[in-house]
Amino acid sequence: MTDFFPVACADSLARIGLLVKARRLSVGLRQADLTSSIGISAHTLRKIENGSERVDLRSFMLVLWRLGLNDLVFAPLDGIEKTSEITRYASDEDAKDSLAARRVRLAKPKSEDF
Repeated sequence: MTDFFPVACADSLARIGLLVKARRLSVGLRQADLTSSIGISAHTLRKIENGSERVDLRSFMLVLWRLGLNDLVFAPLDGIEKTSEITRYASDEDAKDSLAARRVRLAKPKSEDF
């Protein structure tokens, strides 16, 4: 299953890659300037700009942060901590910590299941 990657995800990465390249060009940053300022390789930046799914998340986030694109790319996440998906599992104020401690427990198989 390592070769499977949903088309919708690939499309999103391609659009974000175009956004990254457009912002970099609009602020007049060369690839070498951007990569040296955040400590990633030129190869990694090319992969991000080309929409590759094989980029580590840290590098991806650093590029978005350096170009000021975090808020634009992740705007739909504003207020997500108050959505029913999260409040369903965490009713207290410190939802992040209580969710981090939760785990999925699978039922133990019974002998008649075999």
